[in-house]
Amino acid sequence: MHTLKNQKTNERLYWYSRGLMHSSQDDPDARVFCPSTMIQTPAMETGRHEGSALEYYHEGLERGREGRHEDALTSFAFALAINPALAAAWAGQGFALGKLGRFEEEIECCNQALRIDPACTDAWNYKCFALGKLGRFEEKVACCDQALTYDPENASAWNNKGVALGMLGRYEAEIRCCDRALDLRRRYLSAWVNKGYALGKLKRYEEEISCYNRALKIYPFYFSALINRGIAYINQKKYPDALETLDCALAINPLHPQALYRKGLALSMLGRHGEAIPCLHRALSSDASIADAWVVLSNSCFALGRLEESARAFDQAYYIDVHDVREGIVKGLSLLKAKKLDDALRSFSDVLGILRR
Repeated sequence: MHTLKNQKTNERLYWYSRGLMHSSQDDPDARVFCPSTMIQTPAMETGRHEGSALEYYHEGLERGREGRHEDALTSFAFALAINPALAAAWAGQGFALGKLGRFEEEIECCNQALRIDPACTDAWNYKCFALGKLGRFEEKVACCDQALTYDPENASAWNNKGVALGMLGRYEAEIRCCDRALDLRRRYLSAWVNKGYALGKLKRYEEEISCYNRALKIYPFYFSALINRGIAYINQKKYPDALETLDCALAINPLHPQALYRKGLALSMLGRHGEAIPCLHRALSSDASIADAWVVLSNSCFALGRLEESARAFDQAYYIDVHDVREGIVKGLSLLKAKKLDDALRSFSDVLGILRR
């Protein structure tokens, strides 16, 4: 009962802050007035003593660091009830919403923060992140460019821009952006990994692995650097090295489906099909949508004479591919109609990659 009451309070606080947002859009200079007959202020409603907006803002940050994003939303709503013009609290609320998978609402909150303070670095960074999660990469590039007009030394914006360019297939440009981010912050783990990924797409595998090694020298347990290095070794046909690296990744996250799939692939390429099959089964029990894992499983079963299992695995891969091709074409056509040509090209390229497989 207590939990239900807290959930209702959190929702009412969130919608209260949404009311503040839309009221201030109509008249940015107006103070928001909510008659007590319609809604009580958050402080009155919960019986909490009114502290300063900054205190609630910092409380929200702390709750976010602890992974308590619903509670963080409540704290930011308290802050905004006291001071609706606190841009950082709008950005914080956006970040919490993003952590909860509510990316459209994250963008709304960031836009509100930027209406108040166009130079709010966090709001730009969070908005860029949300646009990326929604697959709106052309908009993400434009958002990063706007952020960089206010702060040319915003390393996160350079890194985010690089990721978006890479998702649009512009890997040389991604590398330049990552280099700029690393000029500003040499120990920027994400930028090292993103630069490596772009180099891999250009088949510059030795340079790619060097980037992952730089990241792992800074933090030896950085999961994405480990799994990407394993993939790079597979691309170089260095399967024993790939297995060693992927085992390190799986020591951190034993159930990660992509790491299990890649390990299964490496084992299959070494002819160790009996070991590959259970590894691939574990990957697919976590994520049955990995079509490539079904293909490798089919091949390994076929190599061991398990023909019925091989045929069933191939059927699963084919079913997934047909669905993904149809979905990719529909998405690409929709993006073309919206005149988002780079995003449309990426979608059609993904379809082509499936058909080539």
